[in-house]
Amino acid sequence: MREASEAPRPTARPVPVLTSAVLRASGDILDMLPIATLVCAADGTILQYNKRAVEIWGRAPDPGQNHRDFVSGVRFFSTDGTPMRTSLVERVLTTGESVRDTELRIERADGSEVYVAISLDPLRNARGEMVGVINCFLDITDRRRMVAALEESQRLAREQEQRIAATYEHAAIGITEIAPDGRLLRVNEATCAITGRTREDLLSTHLFTYTHRDDADPDREGFRKQVAGELQFYSIEKRLVRPDGREVWVSVRSSPVRAASGELLYVVRVVQDISERKVAERRQKLLIDELNHRVKNTLATVQSLAAQTARGGPGPALFRERFEGRLTALSKAHDQLTVRHWENADLRDLLTASLAPYAATGANRIVLRGEDLVLRPRAVLTLAMVFHELTTNAAKYGALSVSAGRVEIAWRPVEENGRTQLKIDWIEQDGPSVEAPKRRGFGSRLIEGSIAAELGGSARLTYRPSGLTCAMTMPIEMATGDGRAAGPA
Repeated sequence: MREASEAPRPTARPVPVLTSAVLRASGDILDMLPIATLVCAADGTILQYNKRAVEIWGRAPDPGQNHRDFVSGVRFFSTDGTPMRTSLVERVLTTGESVRDTELRIERADGSEVYVAISLDPLRNARGEMVGVINCFLDITDRRRMVAALEESQRLAREQEQRIAATYEHAAIGITEIAPDGRLLRVNEATCAITGRTREDLLSTHLFTYTHRDDADPDREGFRKQVAGELQFYSIEKRLVRPDGREVWVSVRSSPVRAASGELLYVVRVVQDISERKVAERRQKLLIDELNHRVKNTLATVQSLAAQTARGGPGPALFRERFEGRLTALSKAHDQLTVRHWENADLRDLLTASLAPYAATGANRIVLRGEDLVLRPRAVLTLAMVFHELTTNAAKYGALSVSAGRVEIAWRPVEENGRTQLKIDWIEQDGPSVEAPKRRGFGSRLIEGSIAAELGGSARLTYRPSGLTCAMTMPIEMATGDGRAAGPA
């Protein structure tokens, strides 16, 4: 693929590291990141502070201000309330060691409060000497408030349930009365609905008959202590096994009813189906884990793009042009995934977003051929970068650089050696005559390397005089998550 001229790369030159000078020359590049970012020199001087950091922090540093002076009057606390004597930036500058996934409560100089999740890494030059620190952080204040609100809501619900003075047959929650020996004396309709069993079945069984075997011991021990008078009240969450084998999560609150003499008459147990809450908790944990994973992957991708773009020593202007274009392509891919809750994105939508500016310049200038196909997130991010490189090259040197030029992208599933493969063909026509470049640039390496490394496939660039073609092949399950042939979405 032909690309803009670059200075020859010296033999055995080490991969360059972004220095503070490059960061300053890059201007507002860090402002494009969705993550708050702070870059300091080794002496603590703040070199870069993006817009998202200003939004979270509430103010921006003065030019040339030292980080220690900037945080003067600010108090840092760990999430358990322990005050911190120094900021984490100073710790990394002192120790040279990274800090990962740490949550802090920060009291800002104006008295306001914010919670952040923070990761810091030292920056080193080619000789391994520390030249600064990069600090990336997220505002998690709303998440902390939601957790606190949920805990408060649960506390109020428990108090309300403890005030229940009578049992009603048609109550919305299950209520049972248990003899001291564990026999069920009375159950309401809601209990039958939760367990999936008739009243007769329940009254002929013992308290723990339908409890999941892995959850029985804690409940059995609590009940034993309650019968012995060692425990007044206890609550537990456990699973019950329904007749069809399905497991249902329940919250159990157990209270004894005693005679005036102190003799235990029976135990009242309030049972509530919390299966949906358990599913929501698992989903929330998965989402938080996924968010952490995506943030780390995005940072790694940005770092790789920066290092690869800087390779060969381009000037600040050329570095900025290439780096911004690749960041924009990555951002558009993130937008596509965000709309679909990071589950998938449509291949046609991905191509349309990349080629939209050129499709508007003439009818049939961009032709997309293929059935609707839903891609998994890894394929979306990989192909977004590939299409960006192909589109940029076509706009500078290929079919999209002249008004008569056309680009056709076709995709289809095919069977090869007993496996279903997804084939994508990029075909340029009616553009300038094409010649193979004398050396491969970063764009060519990215196209071929990312398809192979990320999707287990291959990409072949062919420089025909009539126009560039790129034939991409990858296992269908790597692209769509489905081992079967792809069909309409």
